[in-house]
Amino acid sequence: MARKRDCRARIYLPFFLLFMALIILEGRLYDLQILNHQKFFRQASKGQTKSIKISPKRGSIYDRNLGKLAVNIPSYSLYARPGKISHSKKVAGKLSPIVRMKVSSLTKKLRQKKVFVWLKRKLSLAQKKRIEALGLKGIGFVEESKRFYPQGELASSLLGFAGVDNQGLAGVELSYNSELQGETGHFWIREDALGYEIPFAKDTLQALVPGKNLVLTLDNVIQSMVEQELSLTLKKTKAKSVEALFMDPQTGEILALANKPDYDPNHYSDYSPFTRKNRVVQSLYEPGSSFKSFTASALLQEGLTDLNEKIYCGESVRVANHLFHDWKNFDRDLSVTEIFENSSNVGVIELASRMKKEKFHKYIRLFGFGNRTGVDLPGEGKGIVRSPSDWSLTDLPAISIGQGIAVTPVQMVTALSALINGGKLLRPYVVKYVSSSDGKIIKENRPLVIRRVSSESLSQTIKSLLEGVVEEGTGKRAKVTGYSLGGKTGTAQIPASNERGYLPNKYIASFMGFAPVDSPRIAGIVIIKEPTGAYYGGEVAAPLFRRIMKRVLPYLNILPQKEELIQAKEKLPSPKRNLKRDLTSLFSSAAANLNRSWLSDLSKVISPTKN
Repeated sequence: MARKRDCRARIYLPFFLLFMALIILEGRLYDLQILNHQKFFRQASKGQTKSIKISPKRGSIYDRNLGKLAVNIPSYSLYARPGKISHSKKVAGKLSPIVRMKVSSLTKKLRQKKVFVWLKRKLSLAQKKRIEALGLKGIGFVEESKRFYPQGELASSLLGFAGVDNQGLAGVELSYNSELQGETGHFWIREDALGYEIPFAKDTLQALVPGKNLVLTLDNVIQSMVEQELSLTLKKTKAKSVEALFMDPQTGEILALANKPDYDPNHYSDYSPFTRKNRVVQSLYEPGSSFKSFTASALLQEGLTDLNEKIYCGESVRVANHLFHDWKNFDRDLSVTEIFENSSNVGVIELASRMKKEKFHKYIRLFGFGNRTGVDLPGEGKGIVRSPSDWSLTDLPAISIGQGIAVTPVQMVTALSALINGGKLLRPYVVKYVSSSDGKIIKENRPLVIRRVSSESLSQTIKSLLEGVVEEGTGKRAKVTGYSLGGKTGTAQIPASNERGYLPNKYIASFMGFAPVDSPRIAGIVIIKEPTGAYYGGEVAAPLFRRIMKRVLPYLNILPQKEELIQAKEKLPSPKRNLKRDLTSLFSSAAANLNRSWLSDLSKVISPTKN
């Protein structure tokens, strides 16, 4: 009986063990496939799949006439699948001269324990063909788009540039990056545990959505004219830099913005931060005598003088313990018109002393100084306008002639536009509209009036006063035969950065102006920093402004006055030639008294923010 039971046990034991093995196997399969499916799936996916991000086609940028400024061209990004590469150093040696990378850097990338690794982004078609001819295993390409600037250096300060992943890094490329960049795409790379294809494929997870296009207010032709003249001036004066900005004073549209030296955005990494900086928008400087235009506006608006009043202008004037010198010893009485035409420091300081510092500060802030203009470009400087409670006894006279205050060129042209367009302070802008790939306008920028800064009558007076600067005063070298121009010269010292006072023999020459006088179509400023030799604004900046206007005004279809009228005007004796100015002076004086209460009411509404 015992032998019979042992025999049965031997017969059933294998079946029992097999049954138990099946139970254990089923349990394990249940654990793997049901209970911990997601856990093990994620582990496998992590080692065998990778989501690759691909940048979309970036939106294009055009000038106001739809000339191309920034477009996209095909490029080819090189990747490797390290698991399929057995001789990494040898492969790196073959790729190195083509992709211009060190062998050691490539070898390090090729030895990474990853499914997918980028080796070099944005290669040309020629580079792609050379690499394909090598027949290397585990090497491939993904086609992408690369940012390209067909005009090279033209308007580079305004355009900015985009990085390797097509992200905006400067200029409108940065400030409008969300509109330009589109939506990023993704695809899967799949391999088994040994690194073999499953098969290898690109499965799209998220489709690419192209970016929107920008149409700028910039005019390519005007921009080119401005840049050519700035380059010539930079070479001739051997200055540290030359900058310019021109806009439509009736709308705030920027027509040209240039910094020299500048850079080629196609190779932006080859240039210094100073060269890439948009100094027109970001850099501060003391404006010097060009700021006297706003001092004149405040004095006339307050009725503290009129254009015919005479002031003795000697060699210097003392305020507290400081002696302010004039650029020339006039040693005679000058009318207010002559004071501003000849840019007399002594005359302006004598007149400005009639204003309380709080009142002058209010006018300065009213014109937008000390605040950002709101221009749609990144990194705009705010300027420096100290509170009147912090002013010393010499600050009011210094600021009245453009010292002790820091501004940006875009602030100066914006404020000048308000002086001459009837008193409207406008927001400057560079993007006219944003459009979809099929040309539909999605977003449009329109002229925006921030506030009114003066009356219409005062604006007419200031235009006449600034015309006199060009016709009779320090701005004569800005005059363009056949056209009426107004403007103001500026010469400023450069403050020492680490100590009080100014740098010796370092100057900034400038000229800001507009044309035509009766109905201004263009206003702008040119700034020459640290020129060698002549440094007065009237000597070096005014001629630069004239050369630009001589080319731009005909392009804008602004017709010159009839030659016989010009000749007749030049033959008139001096008293008759000044008759219009004298009548304007009388009218402005009366208008100023009427408008004093108006501005007082306005100042209660506009409260300048504290720095």
